[in-house]
Amino acid sequence: MRALLSVDDKTGIETLARGLRALNFELISTGRTAALLTAAGIENQPVSDITGFPEILGGRVKTLHPAVHGGILAKRDDEAHMAELESHQIAPIDIVVCNLYPFSKTVADPRTTLGDALEKIDIGGVTLLRAAAKNYPYVTVIVRPEDYPDVLAELETTGATSLETRKRLAAVAFQHTALYDTAIADYLRRDTPEGVMPEAFTIGLRRLRTLRYGENPHQQAALYSWGGRGYGLGEDDQPPAQAAPAVQVSQASHDHQHDAMDEMTEQRPTVAGARMLHGKELSFNNLLDLDAALNCVASFTAPTTVIIKHTNPCGLACADALVEAYRRAHAGDPVSAYGGILGFNREVDEETAAEMSSMFYEAVIAPGYSEAAWEILTRKKNLRLLATGTPIGPAAVAPELSDPYGLDVRRISGGLLVQTADIVTSQEVQCTTVTERAPTLEEVTDLLFAWKAVQHVKSNAIVLAKKLMVVGVGAGQMNRVYSVQIAVDRSEGRARGSVLASDAYFPFPDGVETAAKAGVTAIIQPGGSIRDDEAIRMANRYGIAMVFTGKRHFRH
Repeated sequence: MRALLSVDDKTGIETLARGLRALNFELISTGRTAALLTAAGIENQPVSDITGFPEILGGRVKTLHPAVHGGILAKRDDEAHMAELESHQIAPIDIVVCNLYPFSKTVADPRTTLGDALEKIDIGGVTLLRAAAKNYPYVTVIVRPEDYPDVLAELETTGATSLETRKRLAAVAFQHTALYDTAIADYLRRDTPEGVMPEAFTIGLRRLRTLRYGENPHQQAALYSWGGRGYGLGEDDQPPAQAAPAVQVSQASHDHQHDAMDEMTEQRPTVAGARMLHGKELSFNNLLDLDAALNCVASFTAPTTVIIKHTNPCGLACADALVEAYRRAHAGDPVSAYGGILGFNREVDEETAAEMSSMFYEAVIAPGYSEAAWEILTRKKNLRLLATGTPIGPAAVAPELSDPYGLDVRRISGGLLVQTADIVTSQEVQCTTVTERAPTLEEVTDLLFAWKAVQHVKSNAIVLAKKLMVVGVGAGQMNRVYSVQIAVDRSEGRARGSVLASDAYFPFPDGVETAAKAGVTAIIQPGGSIRDDEAIRMANRYGIAMVFTGKRHFRH
């Protein structure tokens, strides 16, 4: 029995090699794998001894040879195949252990040159994996170090791997090479005419963890990350058993966060890339709400707090201090805040933690937590605490248009809908006053705040805001005037003197009139309706200042 070992990731390879030798396997190895095994005193044979040809081109060519691939691809129950092996003095290879150059990790570093990236495109390894996986009825292929113990245990128990095991591992190998090729294609496609909407492309996803269930208990669910990015919420990323220094962003806390950040290759904060530091297991719905919270607070540069319920913000505010932003966000709708998801774009400090500790929340996401905040919040054993470990703000989250991981992908029956992210910079929005009265400076400040907020509310979306605080939200209604009325009702009298943001134009003037009667003083909306003139006349009738943006923010 022979096994070929050729791995970039050396995790566990010595243990596997010793186990195979104990089972009387002959080991064939390549390059640095051979050097490692030899240094460890494990008997192995360089692949060049098998091929009769040295590694050439700096290691680019070493296993691409009939002596290797003939031994892998021969059908053991095909007399002609076995006769050919014998005539060419080729012995079968029964196990192939191989993983590939770290292409995704290499190109995640912004300092990587095209030449560096090309050198990390594996050729021989991919060929070994495909050959062994193709011939899985006879050959065992192993990609992941975590599969080593199970394979060894099966070999020790039965003397061979089962067909079921070989088929399962073959599927893993083909998926591994597919993900690898996807990462290469994504990288090479950047800054080309193919752009982010090529004629054909694959989506590379890596499972980070299985979830208790989906949106409902009868549904299965798992969390995946784009192309292997974002290992923060991986299967092994369980909350610490005891309180420990929290992940923080400040320079003073760099040492605390360093280890936690080692596996995080994200250049921008994401939920999948965040670290879960404390609390019970995350659910499917928790993750959706956490993503909504992160995206919302990332729209603002000032200290900001959002409270999310069912992916909609029920409370949102900016302030000079985070604790004040929290108080104002909670005051926006204290009834709905119960059981919500909190998002902060600043490190959570002691005062903020103390203020929020009297309320029940499901989860929190923030760049990090101070030591004092950590001590307070971890007293709630079930409160899920997540840290991005990176700053949260507009500059941190805006993906380049050429970034394939910035795509929004949604399933429909028979296919997927793909779009670029709904990101509109302040430079792209040309606000135009269309009414007789222009907004005051204070109204302009609130209008821009409300315009950012409404992007994160389900359509038809209406947001009422006053002094950088959301005081009423109307979400997900089938007509816009109902959304306005709901937002007014939720404001509980605070609509008077507020401003209104609408994610799309008013198809009729009734929405403007409803807002005016509630005391709204200024409106920001995209415009573009055939009845814009009617909406403008209604605004003028009540002395409302109205601004058109020319951009809409539907969120279905």
